[in-house]
Amino acid sequence: MRNFLIILVILGFFINQSVQAQELTKTQKRALKKEIRTYKKNPEKWVKMQNQHQDKVKELSDEIASLNAQLKTAELTSEQLAEQLKLEHLRYVELEKTIPSTELPEGTVYQVQMGFYQYLDLVSFNDKLKTVRAEEIDGKKRYVIGHFDNLLDAVQFSNDIKRIGVSDAFVTEYIDGKRNMNFDAYKGLGE
Repeated sequence: MRNFLIILVILGFFINQSVQAQELTKTQKRALKKEIRTYKKNPEKWVKMQNQHQDKVKELSDEIASLNAQLKTAELTSEQLAEQLKLEHLRYVELEKTIPSTELPEGTVYQVQMGFYQYLDLVSFNDKLKTVRAEEIDGKKRYVIGHFDNLLDAVQFSNDIKRIGVSDAFVTEYIDGKRNMNFDAYKGLGE
């Protein structure tokens, strides 16, 4: 009986709050009265419902806490990645300075002139001739110049170099950084 009175007081409080908060429609009033009658007849059902509500609130609170923890982890990861990106950008800027260029830097520099020709024009190869590299093989060095994507351009440059006196110039092929020793440029052109 004591539980019944407690329930009635609690229900009265909720009804009073509901009425103060808003005016109920007739349908809402009927539904609320039916719900109150059900709980009057079976107070254990009301306790069970309250427990379910508390369990649901706890479950949702736990989910919010978990999501907040995931958010903090994601924010930390984002900060770390932003810092890493900044470092990689600085590294890129430093590496970019080491890329060979055909442009002369400021200040005093020295170059080796290979010849002075009226009818030989190598200017069209400037963007391909940014590197001269020495490869050491059996105590000897072979020198290679340029990176050509087009075999015909490489053969043309080789022929021009031969005309200025580098008689043993020829085209070589590299696949993924490794020299193909069986390569013959003239067979590659179909001649």
